[in-house]
Amino acid sequence: MNFPNSYFKIKPVYFLIILLTLLSFQTISQYTILPEIDKRINIQDSILSGDMEPPYQYRLVKPILGYSLQYLILAMGADKIQAHELSYRILIFFVFLGIYSLFYSYLKNFFADNICMLGLVMLHVVIPLGITSIWEEGDYYTLLIYLIGFNLMFKKKDYYLPVLIAVGIFNRDQVIFLLAFYIIYLYSEGRLFERKSLLIIFSSVVLSLFTYLLPRFIFGFKESKYTIHHNTTSNLDLWKQIVELWIAEILIFIILCLRAFKKSITFFKISFICLGIYVIIFFFNGILTQLAKFLPAYLILIPMSLQLFKIEFTKKNYNQGLPAIKT
Repeated sequence: MNFPNSYFKIKPVYFLIILLTLLSFQTISQYTILPEIDKRINIQDSILSGDMEPPYQYRLVKPILGYSLQYLILAMGADKIQAHELSYRILIFFVFLGIYSLFYSYLKNFFADNICMLGLVMLHVVIPLGITSIWEEGDYYTLLIYLIGFNLMFKKKDYYLPVLIAVGIFNRDQVIFLLAFYIIYLYSEGRLFERKSLLIIFSSVVLSLFTYLLPRFIFGFKESKYTIHHNTTSNLDLWKQIVELWIAEILIFIILCLRAFKKSITFFKISFICLGIYVIIFFFNGILTQLAKFLPAYLILIPMSLQLFKIEFTKKNYNQGLPAIKT
């Protein structure tokens, strides 16, 4: 049987997505899932039984998905250790496949494939920032939720955002900042005060408040040791380590974004400025050495940075007499 040649023309970017997915999957599995499975099982069981300390007690998405998948794997004859390892490795594989696929879809709103591939590699470089402990791969779930939200915005399917944000709150409270990016997007589009937009914003706030309170009513309003005083004191004590880490991991993106600021669209300009608010909240609500909480910020930093590469590549091609990159 003869097939048209088009059946076998697969974009190189798809191979890159699979490659980066496998690399991230293996790295995160090796450093978070595999080292101390017994301890991870205890954490999972403590969360589901209501015995875990806050805020981990209220982060339910990952343990519920993991436990559900383990139940199916155990039914096939695996022991508890094998079931835990396999279930969470399956989950993180599809999380990364979703992250890279959706990041490509998001970048395609602004760039041609070759620039998008550079952006995918840049994201892959910062992915290991999420390795903070044996249980913290949930930060990648948060990144996936942000990417779903950004794609819903730019694909004009924002009516799904309230449900997405509400579900995301069950994973990490920081998902609520996605609503700030949505408001910025609406403002940049001149649609902030439309009836539909205001209804989506209101629905997002109400549903988020509901999903924030629901697990606290179920498991109790527990006092967290990670208070504002605790976090600020820890950040001040670690200031040298924080400065070194942020210079190494973030400063180059800040410089690139500042150079690209004037030519950026309104959404990126305001979002970049609002990342300052994100950092301030991070300072009071977390430890700044845990850069996994900052991963959603790269959804602004990377596209802004890529604008400089786009001009450089276009000028180079033009000088060589080649067609300019399609933008």
